[in-house]
Amino acid sequence: MGFVSSETLAEEVGLTHRATKKLILKFDMMGIPSGSSHMDTGKKQRMVLVDEDSFHNNLSGEVGSFRRKKKKTGKDKTDLKKNK
Repeated sequence: MGFVSSETLAEEVGLTHRATKKLILKFDMMGIPSGSSHMDTGKKQRMVLVDEDSFHNNLSGEVGSFRRKKKKTGKDKTDLKKNK
């Protein structure tokens, strides 16, 4: 169990600090406040320490398929040609 800052996680995953903090909040992870971050432009953000293993485990649990479901149409294509 190793703690790592949210800023380090953001760099590791390739996201902004704000996006990483949203993931931490989404997974309802416990964290330890540890100062402020200047990684993203704009306002300072609070940096937190979280357990690196649990963050990656929660992140891998969210992996899914990006395939789109086929839309079902009410009419068949042959019916459309007959009506013309």
